[in-house]
Amino acid sequence: MNQRFYSTSEVLGKVRVSRNTLFLWFKCKKIPEVRRDRNNHRIFTSRDIQRILHYKNKLISPAKMLSGGD
Repeated sequence: MNQRFYSTSEVLGKVRVSRNTLFLWFKCKKIPEVRRDRNNHRIFTSRDIQRILHYKNKLISPAKMLSGGD
């Protein structure tokens, strides 16, 4: 198994959101939690990055915005 893993800082550069935003999405369960290494640092796969980008680029209808929905 030769899978590439990315650090948080690498992912932030790829998805172009702030660290605070990414961590808020994790905390609010907007995106699924990712694996962690032995030092408890998050490690991301390409699939994890795609999930983050999918959430970032998700379109929300105006009606849902007014009602506070996702």
